[in-house]
Amino acid sequence: MTTTQSFQKILYDEQLQDPKWKRLRETILRRDGHCCRHCGTNNGLHIHHRQYHRDKRTGEWKKPWEYHPVFLVTLCDSCHYEGHQQYSIPLKDL
Repeated sequence: MTTTQSFQKILYDEQLQDPKWKRLRETILRRDGHCCRHCGTNNGLHIHHRQYHRDKRTGEWKKPWEYHPVFLVTLCDSCHYEGHQQYSIPLKDL
């Protein structure tokens, strides 16, 4: 991991502590019945972004809470990890 990637990871982790993200996260968990949409467990749940969006003009990435719920899904730690190993997340310039 490069220094830039490390910095971006730290910034992203900080954004996940924002109350706006926490509210959206809880909305997605409720929608998905507090269960992994892949295997059904209710342990170690994450909210996975199905796509990442970037502003064409500025090059800035959307904040985690700026995504429409259709682009978010509840996954357990294991399914989330496996998904990232098997598939790349599409990056969209909007």
